[in-house]
Amino acid sequence: MLTFKTQFPISSSTSISEFMDCCRIWIVKSPHTKLANEVPDGIREGRFGDDHEAVSFGFFESEATCSGGVRYEKTDNDDVRWVTDVIGYKAKESFWVSIQLNVDSELPVERLEQGKRPYIAKLLMEKFSGGHDGELPVTDKPILLSDTDTELAEKIICAGTGSAMPVVYVSRDQKEETIIDPSLLAKWLSGMAHIVVEPSRKFSSQIMRQVYGENIYGGAVAIYWPDGIGKWTYLPNRWNSPGALQSAITKKIRLSLLYQRLRRECTWSYLQEMISRQKLDALRASGSSNIDEYIEHFDKEISAKDEEIQRLEAELVRARYSRRETRSSNGEKEHSIHLETSESDLYQGEQLGLIIDSLKKAAESSEPHSRRRNIFDALVASNDNPGDRDEILDRLKELLRQYTAMTASVRVEIESLGFTIYEEGKHYKLLFQDDARYPFILPKTGSDWRGGLNAFSDLKKKIF
Repeated sequence: MLTFKTQFPISSSTSISEFMDCCRIWIVKSPHTKLANEVPDGIREGRFGDDHEAVSFGFFESEATCSGGVRYEKTDNDDVRWVTDVIGYKAKESFWVSIQLNVDSELPVERLEQGKRPYIAKLLMEKFSGGHDGELPVTDKPILLSDTDTELAEKIICAGTGSAMPVVYVSRDQKEETIIDPSLLAKWLSGMAHIVVEPSRKFSSQIMRQVYGENIYGGAVAIYWPDGIGKWTYLPNRWNSPGALQSAITKKIRLSLLYQRLRRECTWSYLQEMISRQKLDALRASGSSNIDEYIEHFDKEISAKDEEIQRLEAELVRARYSRRETRSSNGEKEHSIHLETSESDLYQGEQLGLIIDSLKKAAESSEPHSRRRNIFDALVASNDNPGDRDEILDRLKELLRQYTAMTASVRVEIESLGFTIYEEGKHYKLLFQDDARYPFILPKTGSDWRGGLNAFSDLKKKIF
């Protein structure tokens, strides 16, 4: 049973020998191994150990590429067998690594443990980080966006970075804080996902229109998948602690990566197939007539192909039952209602805020302790809306209260709220987010504070 799988690029300047030695060190330095004195330095091929614990090394090199890796097998005291594959594939300008952990038992058991993330993932990231997954660097630290990184943020949310790894996108709340510890989460998910952090609460409002409202905001966290199909959102008010949320995100990433197809070159079966094929070619070139050697290498190549077939069949089975597992999960799965609309939000949280306001009014008019009241209360409690409405209205009210003329500073402030200003004779026409359906007329000169507040009241009724 496959319990862990990931693939990620390391620094392309890393040599295959350095990678293989890192895998060797991972084995011999482990406090749980009996092979510490059996695996020699500089090893590239060979098998060491016995039926209870063994490690196999493989290496293949051609003119353009090289591949190497280890398979570490261990049977514990409960007769449960753990198999970890670590494969590296180096081309001219890239170096991809895959890590897989399988567990099985010959005897019937009620359930098998998932096991921890193999320590080799942390070791590789510490020694050889610096690879690039599309436009994103692969590191064990969070990617901190700056105020000028709006284009990169848009690409991340709209799956335009060319990355293969998922992205955990962290927004900031009204206090400019994050609900989780990005640095800690980046350590937990190194080699599995990118952690990207927004610079400010305002940043999410700036990119909303460019990403068609697909970005999260107000302290929420989302997982964006590299294929661009949907996102998994975590709202800040639904978790008792940052640790609980970080654990849920890690669990979700780990489970989802089980259904991601590995690069063919980053599998143990491919490595064994290439090694056997290279040895067969060497035999033919030498003119050898040793039939037994030919048979041995043919058998190894066929065995590698059989293992690849089994791997692909297992992936099909996992894909077939993935939806069922999601539906039956009681951990993160929540009841949800999806509403279709032809409108897009003009500011963050607009439509959800209107729905919640309506539900609150409906709850207040319902009979206490009735089913109707309980449903409304549950919907309101489960859909906290940290949108931009209150902030926009507060700033707009203060601005119009003091409005006497469209000075440069006033214009900048109004435009920063999302309005486009057009001059029309003795008046200005304001369009919010340039939506021509809701024009608002503002005189070029204000009278007193009452006139400004009246303008604010009219604008609020029309748009907010």
